[in-house]
Amino acid sequence: MRTLAYLDKTFRENLREWKVLILALAFAPAFVYIMYGYFLAAAPAYNLLVANHDFKPGAPAEPSEAAAGLLAAWREAKHPDGNPIFHLTETDDLEDARARIKNRSADLLVEVPDGFGRALADFRSGRGAPPAALTNHADDKNLRGGMAMALSDYIAFSYTAQVTSAAMPLDVRVESVGSGKPLSDFDLYVPALLALAIIMVLFTAATSLVKEVDKGTMTRLLLSRLRGWEMLAAVSVNQTLIGLAALALTYLAAWTCGYRSDGSVALLLLIGAVGSLGVIALAVLTAAFLKSMFELLTVGTFPFFILMFFSECMFPLPKIPVLNLGTKALYANDILPTTLCVRAFNQVLNFDAGLADIWFELVAVLVLSAGYFALGGWLFFRRHGRSGTGGR
Repeated sequence: MRTLAYLDKTFRENLREWKVLILALAFAPAFVYIMYGYFLAAAPAYNLLVANHDFKPGAPAEPSEAAAGLLAAWREAKHPDGNPIFHLTETDDLEDARARIKNRSADLLVEVPDGFGRALADFRSGRGAPPAALTNHADDKNLRGGMAMALSDYIAFSYTAQVTSAAMPLDVRVESVGSGKPLSDFDLYVPALLALAIIMVLFTAATSLVKEVDKGTMTRLLLSRLRGWEMLAAVSVNQTLIGLAALALTYLAAWTCGYRSDGSVALLLLIGAVGSLGVIALAVLTAAFLKSMFELLTVGTFPFFILMFFSECMFPLPKIPVLNLGTKALYANDILPTTLCVRAFNQVLNFDAGLADIWFELVAVLVLSAGYFALGGWLFFRRHGRSGTGGR
């Protein structure tokens, strides 16, 4: 009964602090729309510049048949979702093209040499002539340039093999081990954005605890029969519900942007609930070092940014393996429960994983949560109420 009474108290206080509650619920959905708008506006195609020097005899402005075919192959290349791989622009100003490569308004410059078509014809006829050569110009510090070069080279090899009737010495086949459906950049970001939704619980959970210290109401709690574990249990139930609500709103926002998944909604909620417990445990640990709401809104943002960046919610991080357990592995940033949640969300939503595929991540989050709860609860009641709630 004491737990239920305190649960009702914290629930009402969350409603009174409606600005913090709205921030927690709306932050991740807002990011969904921002990221969707960004990916929608950003051209997925690589900017390819082509300087063609191979023209038809007597027609210096008209590309040779071989050069025209290669340019058409680059233009017609598509991603699995139907979007073009390249945005191709022909140029005859090499200095301007190189400048565009340097300032990254273009990703790759390819020169098609004079005699390109003749070299292909000689190869087809078996005259033993030197092979046709393309020259790539790319900034080695631009990752998009490297990807554009790999794709353009592959298309060029395929085109020249086709027009010369040359047999390819290697046949590469792909067998998908995932869901087999193409994923856009936005699709790949959705699991991280769902994790961001439960990370926001850090503020609402810490607020529920720090406010008791800031307003001096911990004294009344010390005089009541409310025990420390009952207080944390009530806060955990309340904040888990907030985390699940934020998760549902974030997924709904992604759905309105066209995101679709065959993954289990029940598993999605299970991951969200377990992940919320991990964030709440970190909120208890954070609240142990704070005495006022001002400190929460300043110093308290530090653990939030740690969770947001090192959980791979913003960008992927290098994997630093710490422990290998059969087919499973733990990495350095797995010390944050939300990192494991991002991985589990991704497996369920984008690869149709079941409970048997994500049990390791769920167990790891629960173990981390128990450790953070134990440490955070001990520190919180030691610093703010050891003589009362912590000792009952």
